[in-house]
Amino acid sequence: MAIIHLGLDQNMQNLVRGELCEIFGDSDRDATMEDLKAMTNLERVIKETMRLYPSVTGITRTLKEPLRLDKYTIPSESVMVVVPHLLHRDENIYPNPEKFDPDRFLPEQCIGRHPYAYIPFSAGPRNCIGQKFAMYQMKTVLSTILRYAIIETLGTQESIIISTQLIMRADYLPNVKITPIPNTKFARHIL
Repeated sequence: MAIIHLGLDQNMQNLVRGELCEIFGDSDRDATMEDLKAMTNLERVIKETMRLYPSVTGITRTLKEPLRLDKYTIPSESVMVVVPHLLHRDENIYPNPEKFDPDRFLPEQCIGRHPYAYIPFSAGPRNCIGQKFAMYQMKTVLSTILRYAIIETLGTQESIIISTQLIMRADYLPNVKITPIPNTKFARHIL
């Protein structure tokens, strides 16, 4: 999904590629942990992708004690279900929630946002222990693609069709045109 959205937003793709150019220069070396940590623009793209398309469609928890919400009390032992796909589209938290906007994850945009308003890996003591590994893996793959290819999505965000089953999956995605960057080394001249 990140590839689809980067292909739809050439400005964001160029911003990420510029960041990669600053990190790697003309080198074709593999990314180090320090490189991956420096990919802040790419991380914003990944976070926004996961906001719109979280892989987990529902998280359940059993209440250990009663939960008081305004004038309602939910008794202990009740099973609660949180649906990240819906939470991440709450207009009170994310204005214009269907729009792909990585700027939502700029540091100044995150100030005051509840830490559980974004939960693609769940949250709290039972969150995904592999979330850092997953982020590094996504950064490695996407940064490698963007260093050597220009992506163009041949469709729109509206043409993406997803379904929620045990995990979220794509039922239809627009085609993507991938054009190799002419120089095999990471080329500054395409920016």
